[in-house]
Amino acid sequence: MVSIFASVIIVITLAMIVQLIGASTAAEGVLLGLLPGVGFVAAIQLPNYTFESRSLKIYVINVGYPVVTFTTIGLLLTVWQ
Repeated sequence: MVSIFASVIIVITLAMIVQLIGASTAAEGVLLGLLPGVGFVAAIQLPNYTFESRSLKIYVINVGYPVVTFTTIGLLLTVWQ
């Protein structure tokens, strides 16, 4: 239930950004999803994984999922306008 709620918040937030920026192409949608995925999720998690001495493989797996999710949501939101 919490995961669904969090997903709805993410979609609504990205939809608002798509509208504010006026993104309308698939490439813009992909970029719009990649930016928060890499810029926020990956950047925030990196110090934690470094401090905990976790492997790069685990980092890529755990960060890759939200980055791909954000990118897919950005793409779908711009294509469905």
